[in-house]
Amino acid sequence: MEASVPPALRCARCGAAVDGTQHTRSGYVVGYYLLRTGRTEEAAVRRRDDEAPITYRRVVEPFDVVSCLRCFREPDVHRLWLGFGDQP
Repeated sequence: MEASVPPALRCARCGAAVDGTQHTRSGYVVGYYLLRTGRTEEAAVRRRDDEAPITYRRVVEPFDVVSCLRCFREPDVHRLWLGFGDQP
């Protein structure tokens, strides 16, 4: 029986295949950047019966955006990535 191999991750901007992060004894080399996003909805949680509920945004339809190192170094991509989720 063959082991299932997950599909290769590709950059959302240029389509290049990306490798995972490689670890060494003295450090690591990042293979790609991943932004987890998607459609959200408001949800609430109450830790104890006597506390007010805490409201947060829950991701209901997750979507991953992958960026290769070359595209991530582009100033416009980096700026968009860092500003993701900021309210106008």
